[in-house]
Amino acid sequence: MIAALALTAMVTGTLQAEELVLEEVVVTAQKRVENVQDIPLTINVLEGTRLDDFTIRDTNDLAASVPGLTIQHTPQNLSQVTVRGLGTGSGGESLDQSVGLFIDGIWAGRIREFQTSLFDIERVEVIKGTQTSLLGKNTSLGAVSIISRRPDATFGGYLQGDYEFEFDSVYATGAVNIPTGFGDYRLAFNGVAESGYVDNETTGNEGPEREQTTLRLSGAWDIGNAGSLLLMYQWDDLEIKGDTFQPDEDSLGFMAGMDPGADIGIDRVKNAYTSYGSSGDAHDEQDSQRAIIQYDHDVVEHRFTSLTGWSEYDNDRLLDSDFLSVDYLTTAYDSDYDQFSQEFRIASPGGEKLDYIAGLYYLDSTLDYSGLTDTSFPWPELPSPLPLDSTSLLSYEQDTEVWSLFGQGVFNLGQNWRVALGLRYTDEEKDVIWGRQRLRSGGPLADIISDILAPEVPPTSLNRKEDNLDGSINVQYDFNNDTMGFVSWATGSKSGGFSVDVARPEEAEYDTEEAETLEVGLKTSLARGAALLNASLFYTEIEDFQVNTFVGDGFLTETVPAESRGLELEGQWLATHNLVLGASATYADAEEKDSGLRLPYAPEWAVSANARYEYPWSSADLLWRLEGIVNYRDEQYQQRGERALDGALTLLDLRLALASANEKWEVAVLGRNLLDQKTSFGFDYPFFGGSILPEGTTTIGSLNRPRTIALQGRYHF
Repeated sequence: MIAALALTAMVTGTLQAEELVLEEVVVTAQKRVENVQDIPLTINVLEGTRLDDFTIRDTNDLAASVPGLTIQHTPQNLSQVTVRGLGTGSGGESLDQSVGLFIDGIWAGRIREFQTSLFDIERVEVIKGTQTSLLGKNTSLGAVSIISRRPDATFGGYLQGDYEFEFDSVYATGAVNIPTGFGDYRLAFNGVAESGYVDNETTGNEGPEREQTTLRLSGAWDIGNAGSLLLMYQWDDLEIKGDTFQPDEDSLGFMAGMDPGADIGIDRVKNAYTSYGSSGDAHDEQDSQRAIIQYDHDVVEHRFTSLTGWSEYDNDRLLDSDFLSVDYLTTAYDSDYDQFSQEFRIASPGGEKLDYIAGLYYLDSTLDYSGLTDTSFPWPELPSPLPLDSTSLLSYEQDTEVWSLFGQGVFNLGQNWRVALGLRYTDEEKDVIWGRQRLRSGGPLADIISDILAPEVPPTSLNRKEDNLDGSINVQYDFNNDTMGFVSWATGSKSGGFSVDVARPEEAEYDTEEAETLEVGLKTSLARGAALLNASLFYTEIEDFQVNTFVGDGFLTETVPAESRGLELEGQWLATHNLVLGASATYADAEEKDSGLRLPYAPEWAVSANARYEYPWSSADLLWRLEGIVNYRDEQYQQRGERALDGALTLLDLRLALASANEKWEVAVLGRNLLDQKTSFGFDYPFFGGSILPEGTTTIGSLNRPRTIALQGRYHF
């Protein structure tokens, strides 16, 4: 708050003589093209140029630049996603998310889709708070919206390559725009060859090695005088070899007793092996496709939009779940997902007494999932009289059908007052077949434990139907042309369903999660448009909040009442024609209501600051550019019950570039995590940690990517 007031005083007092105006930032968070400063929502926007400059190619890197957004990958390469300290977590793959992901307007139905490649992006909108009325299914705690660059009528393109020295990693991306007499077309590509940074001395491999290739083809056509058509198709191939997970704490000597060669402590060396993989390491492969058809038509000053989406992925992954060089516990997963969605909506022209949007949404999806668990623990190493020795295969098939009606009306009450009312009705049905078979038995004694932990279950049909009514109200007041205040209230739901990580199907069903968010905010423009300052207070309450705890080979899902309250701040200042400064911060007190314990992945403070300075080298017809980003987050717990504390993290990225004056080419040196800060994802040892063994005595953790230096080149044509 002190910093915000100082910024206000400084820019107001020093920029009266110079005519400087920040560039307008437009968003489509409310399904209209609007200036982000004009709408009563808290939105953090990352422009595509920043993603390119700092080689942000996945959502994990993206989250580090957005205060209040946390995306942490687990050993299964799923994602723990929270906004303001609240989110579903990765959980099993059957769980829907309460922070929705949208790719070019299409809801991405599974947590695996947070592995999507970020390239040739126009912008990313991180929309905070309950957004169910307009955005829809499973956005009760917020949404991440990725908008790709579209074809236009100008020929041109770019090529960019990055070489990272320490780990010999290569990143390449580019696009070409091709206008023709029959439509405009754009072809974009992205390639990642990222080497690992943790040496597995047992297998001789380095992990995680990430290879990803993505292609996107889009076309745009004018249909008559009133219509426009956009087609997009994207293909993605992803492979990740190895992981960074290793024993962290072993105060009782449990892991050393099972594996005398165990390397205890999180560092850049590990010892792990699984006989299931050809390389002896964890492995993850995913092929995915998506296609979008958007048709817009102007009808008597109204805009009719048809938005059709289809996507599918095939994922196979192997996890060395004992994280040791012995072959005690291995899990393998296969998941196939297919989704079709259709949205029709009509929007009034805007600027009337009543502006409105109304629409119909349909979704049909199929998830086929199987999980194999192989356990081979000999009894002498167990604190138990019985061995754990068997192989079981869980199968799960889910068909989901959703119908939804939605609308929002904005009543313009005079020149200064606006009231927006939103409503969404959703009808959803899930049909599931849930079963488990035993592929290998370790004998009568081992079967006793197996019948408790993973009993055989014949294919069992499960069904769930629900309908939800969600709504919102926003009251907005314009104090003057530069300052706007708002008060908003919204209720949103995340549909219930069935978990794959339980012993029996009768334990699988979980209920609908409902959230309410109250927010009071202020958005203001300062110094004749050269600066802005936004602030808001928020409170979110959830009665049946789903908390997921990772236990090594799966997730334990528990339901608790939860709440989050706090503050959002954002400021930006065009100090001179060559210098731009920005900062944003989120304070969130997210906790379980009954116990008062902090929720996992809920840092109290998260702050981001950035600067960009350009210096024209006129005599050489060149341009120097210096950019920097500092991202800080407070310490956070990684498991329920305030366990597995991960310390505070400060990430410093710097980029120094030399470009031609017309910006046809640019070369740069890019440093990431220059302070070489360390963070980890930790949990108690699979099966035994936190149950048979005391909590925190036997844990697994991982290491984030250390400091890297890269050479970057970009050419525009």
